[in-house]
Parts: sequence; structure tokens; C-alpha cells
Amino acid sequence: MKKKVVAFLMMCVFCQHTLYAENVNQNTILPSYTSDELVVTATRFPVKEKESSRFVTVADSEKLKETGAVNVMEALGRIGGLGYKSLAPIGINKQGMNSSVYVRGVEDGELILINGSPIQQASSKGYDLSSIPIEQIERIEVLKGAASTLYGADAMAGVINIVTKKPVSETGGTASMEFGNKEWMNHGISLSLPGITAGLRYQHLGELDDVGRQISKKYTNALGETDKYMVNVNASPFTDTYIDYQYSWYETAFIDRYDSGKVERTDQESTFHFLDLRYENERFRSKVFGMYDKRITADYVDNVFDEEKERLNYNYGAESDYRFVFSKGTEIIAGADYVHRFADYKNNYGEKSRDDYGIFAELKKDFNDEVILTLGVREQFIDNEEGTTDYDSFLPSAGVTWKVDEDWNLFVNAGKAFQAPTFTQLYYEGRIVVGNPDLGPESGWTYETGFKWDSEHASARVAGFYMTYKDKIEIDRSQGRPYHYFNAGSFDTKGVEWNLGLYPFSGHDGFLSDVSFSAAGYWANPVAENPDGEDYQPGPKFQNTFGISYATSPFNLDLQCRILAGREDDLENYAAFDMTGKVKAWKGYVTFAVENVFDTEIQTTGNLLEDAKSRFVYYEPGRLGRLGYMVSF
Repeated sequence: MKKKVVAFLMMCVFCQHTLYAENVNQNTILPSYTSDELVVTATRFPVKEKESSRFVTVADSEKLKETGAVNVMEALGRIGGLGYKSLAPIGINKQGMNSSVYVRGVEDGELILINGSPIQQASSKGYDLSSIPIEQIERIEVLKGAASTLYGADAMAGVINIVTKKPVSETGGTASMEFGNKEWMNHGISLSLPGITAGLRYQHLGELDDVGRQISKKYTNALGETDKYMVNVNASPFTDTYIDYQYSWYETAFIDRYDSGKVERTDQESTFHFLDLRYENERFRSKVFGMYDKRITADYVDNVFDEEKERLNYNYGAESDYRFVFSKGTEIIAGADYVHRFADYKNNYGEKSRDDYGIFAELKKDFNDEVILTLGVREQFIDNEEGTTDYDSFLPSAGVTWKVDEDWNLFVNAGKAFQAPTFTQLYYEGRIVVGNPDLGPESGWTYETGFKWDSEHASARVAGFYMTYKDKIEIDRSQGRPYHYFNAGSFDTKGVEWNLGLYPFSGHDGFLSDVSFSAAGYWANPVAENPDGEDYQPGPKFQNTFGISYATSPFNLDLQCRILAGREDDLENYAAFDMTGKVKAWKGYVTFAVENVFDTEIQTTGNLLEDAKSRFVYYEPGRLGRLGYMVSF
């Protein structure tokens, strides 16, 4: 491992020295953290990130491309500060199972939004972000800690808000094509007219052998050829009015090859639609939205058709917020929201639905432009199927920001979280997992304190946190398949989160002025009780992404090392290196990327405990090199 790190750093220095020797134009586009950056996830109205009492990180479109990821799911696993779990390469969802990310070691605690609208399925809290290419995204905001006061159920450990591209006033377009090993292709075009932007993208990945191993069942997993088609349309027909549409369709196959020679194959076809209509100004925000996610699978045993399954999820809803401004430094945001969630799992539990609705208010008071106090309350209601239990919960929160000086801000916050069981957790019946209709909802608190600091050459966001829950829903794998859900008697995680930037030579002459460093990650200690009252580790303890960037107009080079350690279920720690860049050529840029430079074995999920009834592991596909060309017109 040490040799790999040394070689990686030497490659950085060599590339930078070569650029300097050729005396390229030093038109700097050095990335930096801007303390005046506006974020909406922390309050539902734009607020300066540094003045928020919450730990919020932002990854814009350039940062997402620097990760080398090909879709939003992969990018979230590489921007730093999030754990990553996948049962298939490039974050593809596998049948009824979903790729996901961890927040501070807490699985299934994240709420996923597109433009502030929830897209997670009620069936399993799943989401298919592998169907959204990063080229369609303007930025991703990640809020850590309980956020149920703002967003209701499901915002237990954090909120991830994916903000799509906005229309621009200019006329133009971008076209790109990319090829790589493993039969990789990634081609796209986007066009912009005043008030509307539209894009089309196609991705292809060839068949991949040995992407997983079912040790107990004695077979290996493979992924068949994958084809994806993705469309985005973003329009602003009137002032302060926006329409956003995302569409994707892809097909792939999952192949199980048994040691005995038997072959099982599942062909999968997935369709995703998202649509919203938003009106937003400084005082009033309102929107309606809908999400449709359909997955069809067909099973074959030794090329003989066995069974077809259809899994359908959709959400629709509305939300309105108003910002009341009183005397200087005092304001109240009040709002209401409603979401109808529906799932139809014909082969497992049929049609199920529920209605989530709530009202909330948040008071913000600025004392002498030094101390900002934020108090929030929500009453959350969930109406379930007739004959089952309905829920309602009071969800308070409080936060304080102290502006010590122009560089330093200190913050502290506390909030209550709430989450209802999913339809899968309640009703599912299958060979892998079985639901538990006696499950109760999860609830708990997050306590957090930290600082935000900016200077000419560095920035830092650091927070200590303690998150404690009762009745956290976990999976009991101790008895083998089918697994069962249960309410853990207690669940908590505590640790430290950080997001650091260093620009040591900014403002100096020479190539070093365009070099920057970054680190984003967390250390946590998640602990839960199993059905026997014994403590176990439900999630990874440490994640960090280190980055080195050289950024000018004619040339960009980004090198990253992503680390996941202290993992659960005897999964192996890893450190993987990725490289991306682009070089000015003719009217566009030659782009290049190498994911997993040293071809490290990366276990994305599994259970390798010796006493586990079912032992299995899934892998990333290994090194992937890509070369392309991008031009704007």
C-alpha cells in the first residue's frame, strides 16, 4: 500500500512539473470553498452556508466530474463523507435490492431529494441514482444529522438534495463522446435556448464476470451487458417558474453461475420518470412533483424461462413555504407538505400506499449580527393502509451560530428524527428477506457542534456529533435466509465529520499557484443491539477522500484517494485511487479518466463473518480507463 501511495504522489508531481515546463497559459480556475455560497437544504430558503447551524457540504458539477464517476450514485460514494454500498457495478440496483450510501455509519438513514422533492420508494426507501448522469446535475447538497423538522419522515441521519441544471439565457450546446475498456461508452449532447435546456445521453457497459461471490450457496455473480438512455429537460417559461423533467431507461442482466454448472439469469428493465413544477422567489416557494419507478425482471434457469416480476413505485405531492420577515434580523418560515406514496409488488405483497403530510415553522433571530438562533417545529402525520397503525410525531429542532470574527463561525444544533417502516419491512415475503408487520417506527435525536473557518489559503468545516435512536430497524442475518427485520433495542453513533480545503500557493507565480488539496470524511462508532440484546456494528467507522487538483483553462488534472475502513461484517478495508483530467484541444477538450488506478479489490457490500448463516460479497469491477472528447458550440 505504501508503494502505491508513493507512486501516486510522484505521478502528481511529474504531471504538474511537465505542465510548468511547457509554459501553458496559467488562466487559473482553482476550486475553492466560498463562505458566501447559498444553500437551500439547510433551511428550505437560500442561506449562506457559513451562517447555517448545520453541517452542509456542496459538490458542484465540476467537483462531481473530478470524482471520475459516471452517475450520481457513484459520485456520492466518492465525494467524501459518505459510505457506499452496491450489489452491482456502477451503482446499478439489483432486482428488489438497492445501492445506497451511509451517513456517519448509519444505513438507511438518508433522505434523497431532487430539487427538494422526495424520490425514495415507499417499498424499501430505495432510489436509483445510477440512472442520473452527473452531466445533468448542477450541484449536490449534503446535510448531515437529523432533518425531520424540515423534511418530515425519513430524514433520520441526513439529507441529500440533487439540484438539476437550470436554463440559461444564452444559446449554445455541448457534445461529448467517450470510450473505455470493458466495452464502456458514454455519449451525450445538450442544447440550450433562452429559457430551456435539454440533454440526451447513452451509456453502455459490456458483460462483467465475477462481480460477486455467494460463498454459502457456492456460485459467482456476473453482470450482463448494460445499456442506458437518459433524458433531461429543464425550462423556465415565466419569471421565477421552473419545470424539470428527468427520464431514464436501462436494461441489464444478473447471471449466477453455480459451481455445479447450473446457470440462473435475471434480465432487468428499469424505467424512471421525475417531474416537478416550481415557483420560487425570495418570500414564497411552492411546487408540485411526481416520481415513477418501474422495474421488470424475468428469471431463467439454464435458459428456460421461470418467472417474471414487476415492481412499481410512484410518489406525488405538493409543498408550499412562506418567509415572513419582521424587524431586522427576525424572520419565520412556515410551510406545509404532502406526499402520497404507492407501491405494487405483485409477486410479494401487492398494492400498498400511505400518505405523509405535515406542517412546520422555523424562527430565525439574528442578535447584533453576531449570534443567530434558529428554532424549528413540525407535526408529522402518516396515514397507513386501513387496519394498520397510523403515526404522528412532534419534531423539534434548535441551532445557534456564533460569528466569532470574519474567519470563524461556531455552531451547535440538536434535532429529533422520525422514520416509518417501509412496505418491504412490514409486508415482504421472499426467499431472501421476510417482513415483520409488528415493527414500530424509528425515532431519535442528533446533537452536533463544530466550527467553520475560511482564509485566503484554507477552509475547514469540522463537527462532532452524537446520534442516538430507539427502535432502529435492522436486518437479522444470524439465522440465515430468509432474513428478518427487527427493531433494535438501541442504536447510536458518535464521531467527527470534516471537510477541508488547502490552497497554499494561491496568488503566487508559477504552476504551484494552481494546486489545491482537499479532504472530506468522517469517523464514527455505530453500535446497535441484535435480537438477543448483544451489541454489533451495523455500518463502517471511517471514510475519507483525499484530493489533489491542478486546475487551469488549458489543462485539468485531479487525483483522488478514497478510503473506507473499520468496516462491518468482516469486509475488507480499502484505499482506491482515481485520476481524471482534460486537455484543451482544437475547439474542445480531450477528457481522460482512470478509475481504481491500481486495480484494488473493492468489496462494495457483503457478510464475511465466519459464523454467518449466509456468507457473500460483491465487488467493484476493477480498473476502468476512459478517453473522450467534449466540445461546446
